[in-house]
Amino acid sequence: MSDFDQIFRQYHNSLLLYGLKFLDNKSEALDVIQEVFVDVWENKKYELPEGHLKAYLLNAVRNKCLNLLKHQKVVRKHVSGENYKIKELELDWYKSGEKSLIENENLQKIYDAIDSLSGNYKEVIQLSRFEGLKNSEISEKLNVPVRTVETRLFRALQKLREKLSQKDFFILLSFRSLEISKYFFQNKF
Repeated sequence: MSDFDQIFRQYHNSLLLYGLKFLDNKSEALDVIQEVFVDVWENKKYELPEGHLKAYLLNAVRNKCLNLLKHQKVVRKHVSGENYKIKELELDWYKSGEKSLIENENLQKIYDAIDSLSGNYKEVIQLSRFEGLKNSEISEKLNVPVRTVETRLFRALQKLREKLSQKDFFILLSFRSLEISKYFFQNKF
């Protein structure tokens, strides 16, 4: 058995546990450990004295884990930025008036159904779905208990479910997550 094989068997499990302190994913930790051992092999670090080798292995695992975490953070930031750009493009598309006739008809049905609600229900739906306020924020704005807001919102959505098709109701429910609802709200109400 070569020195490298012996070092691999001696340190693999402890390095894996050490790597898992940084990374939550065992597969990623195993990849890091493999990279470290490749470096040990290629650079003949297995010839280092025992104390130096152990320190080298621990530092290498820590550094590679931290580099991986930094890389993942950059990737998440990039993906988040791309998602934001896509939402901006969608908003620009809707603002540009290029909506299809079907979408306009669906939105008109939704607005008509909301207009048919009583004042309290209509107000809560507008604040929740079109202004994107949370129940606690609506409660503060209307000066009513949060439970009252929840009840009004529940009853308003029940009434709208009866009046709207399943597709139109789904569009209404998605308003909170879409920035386009603010645009439509400003132009409709």
